[in-house]
Amino acid sequence: MECINSLKLKHKKIFKARAGSPFKRDDAQIIGETIDKIKDNCNGEFKMDMILKEAQKKNSPLHDYLEWDNTKCGYEYRISQLRNITNHIVEEIIVDGNPVEQRSFLSVTNPDGETVYVSREIAIENVDYKKQLIDRMISTLENLTVTMKLFRQHDYN
Repeated sequence: MECINSLKLKHKKIFKARAGSPFKRDDAQIIGETIDKIKDNCNGEFKMDMILKEAQKKNSPLHDYLEWDNTKCGYEYRISQLRNITNHIVEEIIVDGNPVEQRSFLSVTNPDGETVYVSREIAIENVDYKKQLIDRMISTLENLTVTMKLFRQHDYN
Protein backbone atom coordinates (compact mmCIF):
# COMPACT_ATOMS: atom_id res chain seq x y z
CA MET A 1 0.00 0.00 0.00
CA GLU A 2 1.59 3.25 -1.15
CA CYS A 3 0.21 6.39 0.47
CA ILE A 4 0.81 10.03 -0.31
CA ASN A 5 -0.82 12.97 1.42
CA SER A 6 0.38 16.32 2.66
CA LEU A 7 -0.96 16.80 6.18
CA LYS A 8 0.29 20.04 7.72
CA LEU A 9 1.93 20.01 11.13
CA LYS A 10 0.69 22.64 13.57
CA HIS A 11 3.99 22.57 15.45
CA LYS A 12 7.27 20.72 15.44
CA LYS A 13 6.92 17.58 17.51
CA ILE A 14 9.61 16.70 20.00
CA PHE A 15 10.21 12.94 20.07
CA LYS A 16 12.09 11.25 22.90
CA ALA A 17 13.14 7.69 23.70
CA ARG A 18 11.00 5.98 26.29
CA ALA A 19 12.85 4.23 29.13
CA GLY A 20 14.14 0.84 27.98
CA SER A 21 14.06 1.83 24.32
CA PRO A 22 16.04 -0.35 21.87
CA PHE A 23 17.45 2.76 20.17
CA LYS A 24 19.76 5.56 21.28
CA ARG A 25 18.20 8.61 22.90
CA ASP A 26 19.86 10.84 20.32
CA ASP A 27 18.09 8.93 17.52
CA ALA A 28 14.58 9.35 18.96
CA GLN A 29 13.84 12.60 17.11
CA ILE A 30 14.82 11.36 13.65
CA ILE A 31 13.12 7.97 14.16
CA GLY A 32 9.95 9.67 15.41
CA GLU A 33 9.98 12.09 12.47
CA THR A 34 10.48 9.21 10.02
CA ILE A 35 7.51 7.24 11.39
CA ASP A 36 5.42 10.41 11.67
CA LYS A 37 6.12 11.21 8.01
CA ILE A 38 4.92 7.73 7.01
CA LYS A 39 1.75 8.36 9.04
CA ASP A 40 1.21 11.77 7.44
CA ASN A 41 1.65 10.32 3.95
CA CYS A 42 -1.08 7.76 4.68
CA ASN A 43 -3.87 9.98 6.00
CA GLY A 44 -2.86 9.44 9.61
CA GLU A 45 -2.73 5.63 9.59
CA PHE A 46 0.10 3.21 8.91
CA LYS A 47 1.00 -0.45 9.17
CA MET A 48 4.28 -2.01 10.25
CA ASP A 49 5.02 -3.19 6.71
CA MET A 50 5.15 0.50 5.67
CA ILE A 51 7.78 1.17 8.32
CA LEU A 52 9.64 -1.98 7.23
CA LYS A 53 9.72 -0.70 3.66
CA GLU A 54 11.35 2.52 4.92
CA ALA A 55 13.72 0.63 7.24
CA GLN A 56 14.99 -1.52 4.36
CA LYS A 57 16.67 1.55 2.89
CA LYS A 58 20.29 1.52 4.04
CA ASN A 59 20.19 5.28 4.75
CA SER A 60 17.04 5.02 6.91
CA PRO A 61 17.51 5.90 10.59
CA LEU A 62 15.65 2.67 11.35
CA HIS A 63 17.87 0.41 9.24
CA ASP A 64 20.61 -0.30 11.78
CA TYR A 65 18.11 -1.15 14.51
CA LEU A 66 16.82 -4.19 12.65
CA GLU A 67 18.52 -7.53 12.13
CA TRP A 68 18.98 -8.20 8.43
CA ASP A 69 20.68 -11.61 8.68
CA ASN A 70 17.80 -13.99 7.96
CA THR A 71 19.34 -16.80 10.04
CA LYS A 72 19.47 -14.58 13.12
CA CYS A 73 16.04 -13.15 12.27
CA GLY A 74 14.49 -16.61 12.34
CA TYR A 75 15.88 -17.23 15.82
CA GLU A 76 14.89 -13.78 17.09
CA TYR A 77 11.39 -14.10 15.61
CA ARG A 78 10.88 -17.42 17.37
CA ILE A 79 12.10 -15.84 20.64
CA SER A 80 9.61 -13.00 20.05
CA GLN A 81 6.82 -15.54 19.45
CA LEU A 82 7.74 -17.36 22.66
CA ARG A 83 7.73 -14.06 24.59
CA ASN A 84 4.24 -13.42 23.26
CA ILE A 85 3.10 -16.90 24.30
CA THR A 86 4.68 -16.56 27.75
CA ASN A 87 3.11 -13.12 28.23
CA HIS A 88 -0.34 -14.56 27.57
CA ILE A 89 -0.27 -17.39 30.13
CA VAL A 90 -2.47 -16.51 33.09
CA GLU A 91 -3.51 -18.22 36.31
CA GLU A 92 -6.74 -17.88 38.17
CA ILE A 93 -6.04 -16.66 41.69
CA ILE A 94 -8.30 -15.45 44.48
CA VAL A 95 -8.05 -11.76 45.43
CA ASP A 96 -10.39 -10.39 48.10
CA GLY A 97 -12.48 -13.56 47.77
CA ASN A 98 -12.94 -13.21 44.01
CA PRO A 99 -11.32 -15.26 41.24
CA VAL A 100 -9.21 -13.12 38.89
CA GLU A 101 -6.79 -13.97 36.10
CA GLN A 102 -3.21 -12.73 36.46
CA ARG A 103 -0.11 -13.28 34.34
CA SER A 104 1.83 -16.34 35.46
CA PHE A 105 5.28 -15.15 34.38
CA LEU A 106 6.74 -11.66 34.67
CA SER A 107 9.73 -10.13 32.92
CA VAL A 108 12.43 -8.64 35.18
CA THR A 109 16.12 -7.82 35.02
CA ASN A 110 18.30 -10.16 37.09
CA PRO A 111 21.46 -9.05 38.98
CA ASP A 112 23.57 -9.90 35.88
CA GLY A 113 21.56 -7.39 33.83
CA GLU A 114 19.76 -10.09 31.84
CA THR A 115 16.04 -10.00 31.12
CA VAL A 116 14.49 -13.11 32.64
CA TYR A 117 11.00 -14.36 33.43
CA VAL A 118 9.98 -15.33 36.95
CA SER A 119 6.76 -16.53 38.54
CA ARG A 120 4.50 -14.01 40.20
CA GLU A 121 5.37 -15.56 43.57
CA ILE A 122 9.12 -15.10 43.06
CA ALA A 123 8.55 -11.53 41.88
CA ILE A 124 6.60 -10.76 45.05
CA GLU A 125 9.24 -12.35 47.33
CA ASN A 126 12.33 -10.84 45.65
CA VAL A 127 12.67 -7.21 46.80
CA ASP A 128 14.52 -6.06 43.65
CA TYR A 129 12.09 -7.76 41.26
CA LYS A 130 9.13 -6.42 43.20
CA LYS A 131 10.54 -2.87 43.01
CA GLN A 132 11.13 -3.19 39.24
CA LEU A 133 7.56 -4.31 38.66
CA ILE A 134 6.02 -1.68 40.94
CA ASP A 135 8.09 1.04 39.21
CA ARG A 136 6.87 -0.26 35.84
CA MET A 137 3.25 -0.25 37.07
CA ILE A 138 3.58 3.32 38.36
CA SER A 139 5.02 4.44 35.04
CA THR A 140 2.19 2.70 33.17
CA LEU A 141 -0.44 4.31 35.40
CA GLU A 142 1.16 7.76 35.00
CA ASN A 143 1.16 7.35 31.21
CA LEU A 144 -2.46 6.16 31.23
CA THR A 145 -3.50 9.11 33.38
CA VAL A 146 -1.96 11.59 30.94
CA THR A 147 -3.48 9.75 27.96
CA MET A 148 -6.93 9.80 29.60
CA LYS A 149 -6.62 13.56 30.20
CA LEU A 150 -5.68 14.09 26.56
CA PHE A 151 -8.69 12.11 25.36
CA ARG A 152 -11.05 13.94 27.73
CA GLN A 153 -9.91 17.33 26.40
CA HIS A 154 -11.37 16.58 22.97
CA ASP A 155 -15.05 16.63 22.05
CA TYR A 156 -16.87 13.34 21.76
CA ASN A 157 -18.14 14.04 18.24
